[in-house]
Amino acid sequence: MPVNQFPIRNNKMNSTVYGVPLSPFVRKVLIALEMLGVDYTNNPFTPIDKPADFNEISPLGKIPAFKDNDISVADSSVICSYIDAKYGPNVLYPADLVQRTKALWFEEYADSKVVELLGHLFFERVVKPVFLKQETDQASVDKTINDDLPPVLAYLESQAPNDGFMVGDFSIADIALGTLFLNAKYAKWEVSVEQYPSLAAYINRIFAHSAFQTRMAADAKMMQQ
Repeated sequence: MPVNQFPIRNNKMNSTVYGVPLSPFVRKVLIALEMLGVDYTNNPFTPIDKPADFNEISPLGKIPAFKDNDISVADSSVICSYIDAKYGPNVLYPADLVQRTKALWFEEYADSKVVELLGHLFFERVVKPVFLKQETDQASVDKTINDDLPPVLAYLESQAPNDGFMVGDFSIADIALGTLFLNAKYAKWEVSVEQYPSLAAYINRIFAHSAFQTRMAADAKMMQQ
């Protein structure tokens, strides 16, 4: 699939995504829907200001949650798997077994280990000072950058392709990783080109994809408000 193009479809459905788009997991679902050409409504709120009845949609109380004519479900991976099966198929998740398994692994690695660290940077440098009016814990930020991140970045450097995307065509692996590195960028941190050249180039290719360009433009408008 060309870097700056994704499928144009006319999938009409009464679907709603619950959660603020700056959340990497909400953004992951929005990118998936947009790639599949699915119309949706976004009900933006954070876990802090969630509606009283939100736990009926998301029993864990986390964002995103998703509802359409057929189902109400939470968790970004479950949501993406559902919409790919219904409106892809195999746009987000490769049909080839080996590539699909790798894509699932990188999605899981992003959603567990990578978010633990890059999510912390975003929380300390963006959420606390901008939205909670609290001071950043600089010692905690320094520890994350200097001690915790290097092994993760070294692993991703060893896995990053020389060109293209993680498992061939642009997939859920790239969406899951890219949305976290995008939030890190918003937190004024980026992968060092000198230390991790393959990973830095790979992340830049993700950001150049039209799916991310669309979301980045929407993020910019939100952050200017």
